[in-house]
Amino acid sequence: MPQLDEEALVHQFSGLDRRALGAFYTPAPLVERTLALALAHAGDGPLAVVDPACGAGAFLAAAALARPEAHLAGLELSPEVARACQARVPGADVRVGDALRGGLEPLLASLPPSHREVWVGNPPYNGTSALLKDRDAYARLRALLPLALPPGTSLRDDFAFFLLLAAHRLSSRPGVLAFITPTSLLDAFLYAPLRDTLLRTLSLREVVDLGPGAFAGTQVRTCITVWTSPLDARARAVYSRYPHPDPLPEGEGMVGVPFTPEAPEWRLAPTPPEAAELDARWRSEGEPLTSLVPVSLTGVKTRFDELLVDEDPRRLLARLEDFARTPLEALGEFARAQGIPAALLPKLRALKEGPPFAVDSACVRPFFRYAGARHRGTLPSEARAFCYLDRRLIPRGDHRLRGPWDPHRGAVKLLFNVRELPLSAALLEEEGCVHDHRHARFAPLLVPQRVRDEGLDITRVLHSEESLGPLVPNLSPRGLAWAEGLGGPLAAFRAIVRFLNGPDVQRRWAPVYGASRVVPVPLTALQP
Repeated sequence: MPQLDEEALVHQFSGLDRRALGAFYTPAPLVERTLALALAHAGDGPLAVVDPACGAGAFLAAAALARPEAHLAGLELSPEVARACQARVPGADVRVGDALRGGLEPLLASLPPSHREVWVGNPPYNGTSALLKDRDAYARLRALLPLALPPGTSLRDDFAFFLLLAAHRLSSRPGVLAFITPTSLLDAFLYAPLRDTLLRTLSLREVVDLGPGAFAGTQVRTCITVWTSPLDARARAVYSRYPHPDPLPEGEGMVGVPFTPEAPEWRLAPTPPEAAELDARWRSEGEPLTSLVPVSLTGVKTRFDELLVDEDPRRLLARLEDFARTPLEALGEFARAQGIPAALLPKLRALKEGPPFAVDSACVRPFFRYAGARHRGTLPSEARAFCYLDRRLIPRGDHRLRGPWDPHRGAVKLLFNVRELPLSAALLEEEGCVHDHRHARFAPLLVPQRVRDEGLDITRVLHSEESLGPLVPNLSPRGLAWAEGLGGPLAAFRAIVRFLNGPDVQRRWAPVYGASRVVPVPLTALQP
């Protein structure tokens, strides 16, 4: 039977918002590899193959060929796609429903109770799940994870909820789980409690790192993880790597390496000894970056750059003055004249219907589009622009602009990111606002003394800049002593930038710990 092109197949569903639903369909070789890994742990008895987000039926069709006697069950959110799946796999039990909102229960109730269950699939991943806006549904799924989440984080992606549902089901019956997910499952710090929960519930058997580009139209890094039940404390996982563009070459890729996940991060990958040695030595010699530089902030995200950002400050001011003069009913004409896409008209209307504002040229500020690793070290001229920083135009009462202190006014800032790859750092030595590139942070060189000593929350309590104290270097007590030996706080910031961008961090430490730990800065080793 010839292989179907899953990507070509899904284009027949023109009304499907694929990006919002995380609907990127799985290439046939990847389907076959994932299914083969699952079936290798399934045994020879009767099977029930379950795909809780079956799409057009790639996994169910492959299972029908590999195990014709198996009971096949699939759930799909889109009725149109479910009909296509049913036509493709007539013997399967394909139903329409939302697995994350109770849709799985009727399907699972129909499974033969004596069959070993094999859960396979490529559950959706979309960065920020719509489930976060559904309080009751989120609470039900969050209850499946009994551990605390890191402060300021949540289970944000749909694939995490699918893993919890599958693990909960297989915790009480024999079976196999093999899902394709982002590699953030393997080491991202916010998923440490999820990994811990899975490892307490199931036995990890296989991890296959597929790298980036396995799916058309996206460069997200993906992996296959294979789990079995019941929990076997003696089981050891095997890690291997099959990089794209041909993610599954016969006889190629990295030879499987046995490993055991370890606390506290429970990374689902081996830890090279040289990385562990570096991490231990650096922690003994220095401080985590966020302790050494205690006050950091996220940058400004205007959420409307088309209106509020421009390379030319005069053009920016003229556009905003034109917007202020334009009546609500003429916003369409304004958008066309300014080259603002029609899809953004609702945002224009929302601003126009809000509190009236008079354009103030003092709100036009230098703006630096920090782009992480692409701007490693310094910010090039093309990163420079201007923004209109009016607090009324920053949605949700942005905490970065509360209180009397404006951290963007400082002329020197350390730009960096933590717990997200690729790690990078740059030094900004001009006053201006920093763009919020993904989860990048900036640390001003000078901060009010009480902010440094008591934290950012003090800005919500005190209402005058003078009451926050004088500006002082933004370094810990140990960092201040270290900076004296380097020539001062600015020299210390420059040393931090060189260290974070250096080969030991980039080639040895970050590939192992960069997504899960804050890099420790070895002060002893960075002495002149």
